[in-house]
Amino acid sequence: MKKFAVSGLIFLIALFIAISVLLYLQRNSRSTIFCSSLDDSIRPRNYCLMNPFRDKKPEILAETILQELKNGNPNVIVPYLNDLTEDRRNHFLENEEKYQVESWRIADREDSENKISLMYWVSRRNYFDGHLENISFFFELEDNEWKLKQFDATY
Repeated sequence: MKKFAVSGLIFLIALFIAISVLLYLQRNSRSTIFCSSLDDSIRPRNYCLMNPFRDKKPEILAETILQELKNGNPNVIVPYLNDLTEDRRNHFLENEEKYQVESWRIADREDSENKISLMYWVSRRNYFDGHLENISFFFELEDNEWKLKQFDATY
């Protein structure tokens, strides 16, 4: 019996090490391990299991902006709205002020060679109770640094 327990423990340790090595080796190609939806709506609210070894710099930048929006600073997104018309920029700024971000969670991440898109589900003040909407960030790799190029949100 004791021999079986030791063998089982060794197997579990080896399995843990093998999975960790596999995830580490896939850190640049597979940031999202698994995504699933708990509903079957038109816009399902995904829950994702992320690779713990992924490059988190874009997420840190995105969450810094989300924190600023939560703190009531909608002007933090102005540099990322340059390609939009003045009416569209004002639409974003007015809605970010009116429906201030309260909380968020990552909903999806797509990586390509030099680009990353991140989507977060956010809850907002003065918005429909319990209703989540998405905010998306689009990054490009320039000089070995991730630069935020575009911001988008649904209100």
